[in-house]
Amino acid sequence: MGMYTELVLSIELNEDVPSEVINTLKFMMNRYRDEDHVTPPDHKLFKVSNRWRYMLNSWSYYFDGFSNSALQYDSIINSYFLVIKCNLKNYENEIELFLDWIKGYSKTSGFVGYSRYEEDTEPTLIYF
Repeated sequence: MGMYTELVLSIELNEDVPSEVINTLKFMMNRYRDEDHVTPPDHKLFKVSNRWRYMLNSWSYYFDGFSNSALQYDSIINSYFLVIKCNLKNYENEIELFLDWIKGYSKTSGFVGYSRYEEDTEPTLIYF
């Protein structure tokens, strides 16, 4: 069956982030019910499996709390903020692939979050 991995991430996106990226993130958070709003980007994440479609909403009882991913636009600074708390069976390294994809759109650098495998006592810190 596999084990779960938790992802917790908080970043500010670049001011010039393409609308396709925003639409893809919204779809991954289940804000859009159909794929009419989304053309999957040309990145390995979107080719390994279809699990990317719901990964930012995935959760289990193996970690405290629940999935709570959000994308919010701040009109004062003209930037989006992306906050993710989810956990999933990371069968095809979807978490690492997601991080590789989204870091290219991140204005935030340095420590941005962590991942934690179900059986590990310590998290893996994530830096951009």
